[in-house]
Amino acid sequence: MGQTDAEDDLFADDWVFVEGGSWQEFHSRLADVERSLKEHRGVFQAPRTWWDERDKLDLKEIERLLSLGLQAPHGLDLLMKPELPELPEKPSSTPTQLYKDTLSRYERLSSLRKRILSRRERDEGRCEQLHARCRSGDPAAINDLLSLTFTRHPLPKPLSPSVAFALDFETKIALCTIEAPDFARLSIVRRSRNWEWIPVSKTEKKRSSERLLYSLCIRAAYLTAMSDPGEFFDTIAVNAHQKWFDPATGNPREGITASLQATKDALTALRPGHLEPKACFRHLAGIATPNPQDAAPIRPIFVLDTADARIAANRDVAADLGEETNLASMPWEDFEHLVRQLFEWMFKDGGVEVKVTRASRDRGVDAIIFDPDPIRGGKYVVQAKRYTRTVDVAAVRDLYGTVVNEGANRGILVTTASYGPDAYEFAKSKPISLIDGPNLIVLLLKHGRKYRIDLNEARDAE
Repeated sequence: MGQTDAEDDLFADDWVFVEGGSWQEFHSRLADVERSLKEHRGVFQAPRTWWDERDKLDLKEIERLLSLGLQAPHGLDLLMKPELPELPEKPSSTPTQLYKDTLSRYERLSSLRKRILSRRERDEGRCEQLHARCRSGDPAAINDLLSLTFTRHPLPKPLSPSVAFALDFETKIALCTIEAPDFARLSIVRRSRNWEWIPVSKTEKKRSSERLLYSLCIRAAYLTAMSDPGEFFDTIAVNAHQKWFDPATGNPREGITASLQATKDALTALRPGHLEPKACFRHLAGIATPNPQDAAPIRPIFVLDTADARIAANRDVAADLGEETNLASMPWEDFEHLVRQLFEWMFKDGGVEVKVTRASRDRGVDAIIFDPDPIRGGKYVVQAKRYTRTVDVAAVRDLYGTVVNEGANRGILVTTASYGPDAYEFAKSKPISLIDGPNLIVLLLKHGRKYRIDLNEARDAE
């Protein structure tokens, strides 16, 4: 009695036969092996998923994102060889007519297993290299490992798998940018009593869209935190980028619609399968657009540009300055580094990183502050003006333009001199802080540095 090709994959598990003896057991074990081999995926392949291949999102799939979607393995464990089942030993007796086709199936599975083993051998060297490079702190390798984590934890078809990483090993921050769907156009469905797919109600669509946006951010943060191959970062930030159409004009728009930042310890302490998306998102101090279906861009909590070519090596200028040094007379490059050190002293317990840009008087930014704090955190740009004359409003306007162009949270202008009334008037309604000479001296004194500013002496020396 033969089987059709369609029946090959089913194995008719409901068969109950008395005849055949050990061949019946062999047939049953072979069925189990075939299922395992057909489901087997290589290290660098996405697993077979539980969802249907459709362009609609099931409510149940949203719930699974923070349960099944977060399960192990993570990080370097992803590079471990997946188990491969052994083929059962063929019985020594001659098969009955009922099990004649079982022999040909055995040969096909033997060939399939050899192909899988061949692929595993090719992957083995690649895994060893990636493992070693990650352990040594190779940024490209760590990026590849993080990307592999998301490949091995795929999203349902209607959702974009796009993900990008920016890593800063000095500040130990990993920024993950994900792609959120156009929630207004996303079709979310559920099963009816007749077991047919039907659209959810408008109320449920709004609630589900919020849950989905929160879940995508939490999922990305958790997977990133669980995949650090060697304590290379202790803070994870996630920004959800979204594209949509403006309902008023019909024009395409895009921007960040959700953002969160948390420590790695807080994220790895989460328990998949027991998370309520909104409560967890709030626990992690995330922020999001009020209505994902009517999106409005938000200012992300954290923006990291590790490719900034302007960054220069930090120098310890303060170590070479004696007491009563006139700051208004020091070289302007040294003054910029001193300002950078001041902010490092001010935020030394908050994980803040302050970087000086390369020497240039017309680049618009003298220092960049990266603050990982989830409340006050973000990117700050600093301009240091070692002036002997009053700083006019034009410099403040320039700083404001730089803040906008850099996508920074705030701009800080520090000078050895003072600011005119117009400068203060312009700055009062802007995300700008002005620090003049006297206040600079006070801030330095708070950190045990006793310097002075004598503008007349500096002007005489010019």
